[in-house]
Amino acid sequence: METNIKINRLKTEFDFSLVPTWYAICTNDHCPLKQDCLRYLAGSNAPESLETALCVMPHMAKDGHCRLFDKKNVVVMAAGFTTLYDQVLKADYTNMRKTITKYLHGVKMYYEYKDGRRALNPEQQKWIRNYVSSLGYDFEVKFDRFFEAYVFHHQAAL
Repeated sequence: METNIKINRLKTEFDFSLVPTWYAICTNDHCPLKQDCLRYLAGSNAPESLETALCVMPHMAKDGHCRLFDKKNVVVMAAGFTTLYDQVLKADYTNMRKTITKYLHGVKMYYEYKDGRRALNPEQQKWIRNYVSSLGYDFEVKFDRFFEAYVFHHQAAL
């Protein structure tokens, strides 16, 4: 990762507006896993205006385990790579852009990532850095900004 970068840290107060609509929340105050569970953190911070939501049922917590437990995990996301091609040779530009576009699932999503409207997770950041390096470039790939975010996991059984 870049040295001396500014990372926007998570606020101490949980922002429920960042919870995806597909994410199952939990409100089980008796769950022994609640302190480390992102689902419980989301559920305990749901606004009073929320009338319905996808929820984990209380009986899922059995014998100190929960199949739908989602450990709180904070990662550093990167948004935007508008200067990526500044040091790239013209001969490499088109192939590099096409390869990164394919990796990021198409033109629409590529521009959302490039412009910073969609954030790159750590694995995507690493892939872009490694790809640029594999072409023989030794410059540090710079992303426009960094911020911390919770990782909300899909649960296959939901």
